[in-house]
Formats: sequence, C-alpha cells, structure tokens
Amino acid sequence: MVASHGEVPLRGRAAELADVRESLEAVRSEGGSILVVRGAAGAGRSRLLAEARRMADAMGIRSLSGAADPHSRAVPLAPIMEALLNGPDPVLEPDALPAALFTSADHRFLLLQTMRQQLEQASLQVPLLLTFDDLQWADAATLLAMRSLPRRLAQRPLVWMVAVRDGVMTDALRTTLDQLAAAGAHTITLKPLETSSVEAITHDVLGDDVDESVRRLAERAADRPLLLVELLRGVAEHTAGPTGDGHDSLGGLPERFRDLVARTVERLPDRVRRTVQIAAVVGPRFTVRQLEALLDEPASALLEPLRSAIAEDLIVAHADHFTFRHDLVREAIVANLPADLVRGLRRQVVDADLRAGRPLPEAATLLAAVALPGDAEAVSLLREAALMVAPSDPAAAADLSVRALELTSPRAADWADLVTETIQLLLAAGRAGPAAALAEQSLEVPLGPEAEARVRLGGALVGLQFAFVDAVRHCRTALELRNLSPSLRADLLAVLALATALDGDPEAAGEFIAPAMSAARACDNTRAEAVTVCVGSIVDLHRGDWRTALAGADAAVDLSKRVEVAHRLCDPEIWRAMALAGVGRLDDALAVTETQQRQAGVGAGLAETRLWSATRSRLLLEAGRPAEARAAAEEALAMVDEIGHGDFAAVTAICALGRVAVLTGDEEALATAERNAHVMQASKSTSVRNAGAWLAALVAASDGDPGRAIASLTDGSARYSDAGPWRCHPLDVAEVPWFVRVALQAGQHDFAERAAAAAERRSEANPDMPLFCAIDAHARGLLLRDHEELARAASLYEAAGRPLARAAALEDAGNAATRHDRAEAVRLLETAMRIADEAGAQRDAARVRSALRELGVYRRRSTRPCTGQGWQALTPSELEVVRLIARGATNRAAAERLYVSPHTVSTHLKHAFTKLGVTSRLELARIALTRAQSNVVP
Repeated sequence: MVASHGEVPLRGRAAELADVRESLEAVRSEGGSILVVRGAAGAGRSRLLAEARRMADAMGIRSLSGAADPHSRAVPLAPIMEALLNGPDPVLEPDALPAALFTSADHRFLLLQTMRQQLEQASLQVPLLLTFDDLQWADAATLLAMRSLPRRLAQRPLVWMVAVRDGVMTDALRTTLDQLAAAGAHTITLKPLETSSVEAITHDVLGDDVDESVRRLAERAADRPLLLVELLRGVAEHTAGPTGDGHDSLGGLPERFRDLVARTVERLPDRVRRTVQIAAVVGPRFTVRQLEALLDEPASALLEPLRSAIAEDLIVAHADHFTFRHDLVREAIVANLPADLVRGLRRQVVDADLRAGRPLPEAATLLAAVALPGDAEAVSLLREAALMVAPSDPAAAADLSVRALELTSPRAADWADLVTETIQLLLAAGRAGPAAALAEQSLEVPLGPEAEARVRLGGALVGLQFAFVDAVRHCRTALELRNLSPSLRADLLAVLALATALDGDPEAAGEFIAPAMSAARACDNTRAEAVTVCVGSIVDLHRGDWRTALAGADAAVDLSKRVEVAHRLCDPEIWRAMALAGVGRLDDALAVTETQQRQAGVGAGLAETRLWSATRSRLLLEAGRPAEARAAAEEALAMVDEIGHGDFAAVTAICALGRVAVLTGDEEALATAERNAHVMQASKSTSVRNAGAWLAALVAASDGDPGRAIASLTDGSARYSDAGPWRCHPLDVAEVPWFVRVALQAGQHDFAERAAAAAERRSEANPDMPLFCAIDAHARGLLLRDHEELARAASLYEAAGRPLARAAALEDAGNAATRHDRAEAVRLLETAMRIADEAGAQRDAARVRSALRELGVYRRRSTRPCTGQGWQALTPSELEVVRLIARGATNRAAAERLYVSPHTVSTHLKHAFTKLGVTSRLELARIALTRAQSNVVP
C-alpha cells in the first residue's frame, strides 16, 4: 500500500536516523558503507530512505534512488538502471549503452563493469548515497549487482542503503543479504513505535483535541506508521466533513483508510482477492479447513492463493493456522463487504467449525455476533456454551446468555427460563445492576403464571444480593400464582425460606423448611434441596444447636456440588465457613476462604470474588488480624460497582472496617463507619438495619457513650431470644461479653444478666466447644467482677484461637483484680497490652496502658513495626505481592502467579506503598534491590 506522508514529521526513529547520519558523515573520510533497512510492510522503510536522501542533500551528498517492483521483475537490473539513468545529470548515459547489454546475459558482466566505473568516477566528484527500496522484489540480475558493486566500491565515498520487507525471503535474496553482511553491512530493524511517538503523530495530524477512542485506535497501528498516518488522516477527513461532529462520532474505521485497503485488495488476482476476503470474514485466525468449507474448494486449490497473500504481506502462516499480518487491515476488508454477506458467511463458519469438532465455547463468540433473532438453534447453542464456561468465566457466560435472550421472543416457551438463567449469570459476574433491571423489565411483559413465577424467581435472586425483603416479596407473589410446576414451586419455597432467614427472622424461616424440603424431594430438585438444607443449618445455629448446624452446612455444600454453577440458587460454602468459625474452628474456616478465594481469583465471577473477600475480612478480624481484615474488606468494596449498603458483601465489609476502626482508634475511619451505620439503619432490609445498629453501637461505645450503644441495639420492649436481649445477632458470638460490659456501663443490668444467661445456655448445650465456654465464663465474670473466672475465659479463648477476645478478657480480669491483687492485675493487663499491640489494636492497647498507669506502671507505646511502617509491617500476602511487583510483574501477572484476583493485588500493593513510604513501582523496585543487596530478602 502506498500513500504520501506529506508534512507529517518522522517520529520515533531517532536512533535509526542517527545511524544514517553517522554513515553519511563518515563517507568522505572513511569511504563507503552499507545500510540494510528491514521491517514489515508499512513499518516506514520507504520513509526512512526518503529522510536519508533529504539528509544527504543537506550535507552536499548526491542521492540516487531506485525501487524494485513485483511487476517489473522481467526487466533485468531495473532498480539500478532507474537510479543511474534518471535525473538531469545521470551517472550513465543511455545512448552510450548498447541495447544488447540489457538483453544478453553474456554482456551482463560488461554492464556491471561499466556501472562500477561510472559510479567510481561520479563519486570522485561528490560523495554518493544510493537507496534501493523493496529489494525483495528485485530480479536475479539486480541481486547479483548488489552482491558485487558495494563490495567492489567499498573504498569509494558511496553509501549503499537498501530496504527489505520482512516475511518475503527467496534464496537469492537471503544470499545477497548474507554477502552484504559479510561485507560489513549494518542492519537497521524498524520496530513498532513507542506510545509517545504514536501520541506525537496523532497530534501532528489531528491537533491537541484528540478523543480517547482515537488514541486507542492509533495504538493498534503502532507497528505500521504508514497505516497509522492514513488512519489518522481518515479521522481528520471524517471530523472535518459536512457531517463530522467530533472524533467520538467516527463509529468505525475511517473511509479513507478503508479505501486504501480496498485499492490494495482490488489489485490482487481474482482468486487471491476472494481467498483474502473470505479469510478476513472468518476472523483474525483461520485455517485451511475453514476456507475449504466456505470456498467449496480442496486444500490443494488454496495453496497458490495463500502463497500470494503471504507474499503480499497480508497474511502470515503458522504451524496449524494463518493470521492476518495486521488486524486493522482485516477489519477494513470486512467493512468493505456487504453486511448480510459477512453475517451469512460467518454463520457458515460456525456450522463448519462445530461439524469439525471445534469446542462450542470457542465458536460461541462468533455465533453470538452473527445469529439473527428467531434462530432457535443459535439460542440453544449459546445457552449450552454459557453453562459450559460459567464455572471458569462467569462474565463471558453472562454475555452469551444475554445475547441468547436478545435473540429470543418473549412469546417463546423457554423465554422465562432464559431470563432467570441470565439473571443468575449476571449476578455471578458481579453485574447486579443489569440483573435487577432485567428482572424488573421482564415483569412488564404480559406473562402467564409459570413464566411470571420464573421471572420473579430471578427477581428474588437479585434480592438475595441487595434486599432480602424484596426476595421475600417476589417469592410470596409468585407462590400465589396458580398451576406452577412442582420444581419451580420448590425453588420458590427454598429461596423464600433463605431470604426470610437472612432477613433476620430464622424462626419464621423454619416454618418453610418442611414444605420446601417435601416439594424439592418430590420432584428431585437438588438445587432447591441444597438451599433448604442450608436454611435448616441457619435455623439450627440460631437455636443453639451448633453441631447439627455444622452438619447441615456440610450437607448443603455436598448437595450444591451436584448442581451446575449457573443453576445454583446460593453458595452454601459461604455459610459453612461462617458456621465453622461460629463453633470455634476458625483455622478451618480461614482455610475454606483461602481455597475459595484462590479459585475465585483464577476464574470465578466478580460477585463470588467480592463475597469471599468480605467473608474473609470478617474471619480475619475474629482471628485477631485487623490489618489483613481491613485489606480484605477494602478489596471487597473496591469491587462493588453498583455500591449499595444493601449488598451483603458490602455490608459485611463495611462492618469489618468499622470494627477495625474501633480497634485502631482511626478517627477518620470511625466517622465513616458512623455515616455508614446511619445509612444502613434506614434500609428497608431488616438484616441490613440490624447490622447498621450493631455498627452504630460499636462506634457509640468507642466514643464513651454506652447508653447510646445499648439504645441502638434494643427497643425498650426487649424482645428476648436465645441469643440475647437485642434486636439482632452480633456479627460475632464472641461480642456477647462486649454487650454485657456495655450494658453494665450503661446501668442496664437486666440486659446484661439476660445476655449472660443466653451465653450460659449455649455453653451448657455445647460443653466440648471452648469458644462457647469462654464466652460464658467471660460474661459471668463481668457480671460478678470475678477476675479468676475472667482469667479462665482468657485461657479458653486462647484454645479457641481468639486473641483479641482473649485480650479483652485479660483486660477485664486485670481491672477486676485490682481490688485484690495488684501484682496479678499488672500481669494480666500487661499480657492484654502485649496481645493488643501485636495484633495492631492500638486503641485497645492504649486503654490498657492507661489502666496500668493508674496502678503506677508505665509502659511505652509499642514500637513493634507489625502494624506501622517498614518491611516488618508487611503482612505475608503483601510481602508476596511486593516481591513480584518489584521484579517487574504487572498486577494481573502477580494475580495469576499467586492465584488471587487483580483487585487483591491492587489492595495489597496500596497498603505496601503506605507502609514502605513509596509512591511508585520504580521506587519500590529500587528499595527492594537495595534490601536484597544487603542480604535481606524482601
């Protein structure tokens, strides 16, 4: 393809021009030199030769130029004769050369001798630059001359500069280049332009007002400056035209660029042109088998057209497939074909690929692009492909399902099924907003009872993400419809039970368990049975039957594994992790979250990744690791694109951050927690309001206002339950003693006594669970101010792996012991302070330190770096990320290496930058290298 560059400056070739200038400057003193310029079509070889000639003219060096052409190969020595015979003062006089010299091979030697002599004489008058473009098209005689003349004239002031296109290499050309290299030739390889050069050219052509979409388009042509300039000129013509209204209105490839490609393709022989056009329709990657199916020709007949296309540098051959040399060219070829023809051909490609055994997920993307509404076969294939990819790539599955829905009429028998299926996949991909919109829009369509109920099931699944009360409403409305299928009724009953339990009323949820289980088993609906078993586990836990609750969680997980990911109604694994933590098996719970989070980082959807990050933040907090809990919570919130305080993951993460703020005394974070609590308390969801009440109470107590804290958690009438005298369950059962302590501080002894009684009943029902026994002892010790009972609680907390709860019990024990044994009080308080310091609970540590001062014991604030600054402040996860990033890994590469999500890497990196006091990856790499050189492994 040929196009003038006009006045656009040559960008990004400073090093290459420096090589040319060096050769030209040395030609007078050091004699001749040879430069070989190599690069792909459009890489700027011709432009560099032109710049060299301009440079030579400015330096008083005479320039001569010629170019080979595929259509002039029949003329021997054509490029050299072009250089030597043209111009007002040609090096060779045409009249002095007998015609036989050009036509007879026997006289070629004499002609070369004449050329050498004339060039030698001309160079004595003034140094010469000879440029020869497209040497890959040169005839045999020209290549022979190029092997001979530069070597024989090496001592003369001549600079030889030849350009060769990559990818087109005959044996004769290879021999010529080898001999030029042996004669001292310097090779200049034209590489893709740097981003700064692309931006400079973009501004050269379009000025300073450049749309981001145009920048992205320009970046795609970075390896071909010719294409880049033509592309940008096309953009300029479009925006300057009578209908141009700015770069963002382009909508596709500029017409000028498409015309350039069209002219190139039109010059091809008919069979080559047809082969290239069909190949472009197939896609960036195509095979001979695909061309056979579309062209209805055997592979043997395609051999020559493909060879010609390769020679034209349009396509590239690989081991088992072909690709286009540049995808912008391929897109332009397709854009120049009728849209209906392209769509029909691509539909044939899909059918041929599937017949040939290509995996459905690989063909599904193209099918989604070319299928027409009403194509039932395409819809069925897209749904099947979505289910296949859902476990590894929920986002791709959601896209396929959305497209299948677009192709399906609401009057189709399976439309409502597809709506619910699409909602589930959108939720799994973390796209709750579109899922909610789809649910609401679908209900505006006139539907029969079964179809409406299925759509409402989808709406209920959205409600499980944002507002449990909405899930309850959708399920109740759907269950009132007549003649529902048994399986659908089982689904609705199961989701209704789950939503009711999660909305803060497990007892009411328990009433749905029997009918839901009966309905699920009657029609062998495993997914509904899995949800119902999970609800039973929640109810059992609420009633204090933790062993049964944990067994139910295990059973729900096992049942759920028998259901395809895209068809599951919930993930019982989350609940199982929480149940493990609830019975004191915190290490097991964290192990589950770690495994699930790694799997989510590899391929699961954004929703699952976010939910596991939020769950992990809560468990890390219970494990006494607030810094890591904060990182996990911030990661979860960073992934909330449709942020709402009703999102279960967001609620969990926000509450975790609030508890970290209370532990650390971070005033800014406390203010944020208080604002979030007020928003959550205004929610229409009971569970969200309850969580907001606990968060508000935590902040109020930390502000020294126990009365406000208790008021936040009770409504005066004190609707007591087995859990205690509050309107909601605490985020952690170990916070029951906190409630007792705050109630006593507020003068609410009745509340404190009833909470302690609830803890005692739980302990008596589970005597072999250290955590419940610890909570019981802690609550009773607070009521009685019994430092021995409180010390026993601390020992039990240690066995249960709850360091911060242990520190709280030790602090309470120390405060209670001051009346009896000052030395014992100091010992207990110092241990509590050490644990709080090590965990990074600065506010707790400061409070204990104050209590020690009242006993006459002064302890400095801990200088341990574990939660402050420096390398020792990094958590193990942050340290792993830092090591990889310092070695040059991108966030995505580090995520793949560590089997986590890029969001996780980003969060860890942000905290590491703060702890290490750096602001860039370069600075991080520098200090990491310095540390490594000091024999300290970072």
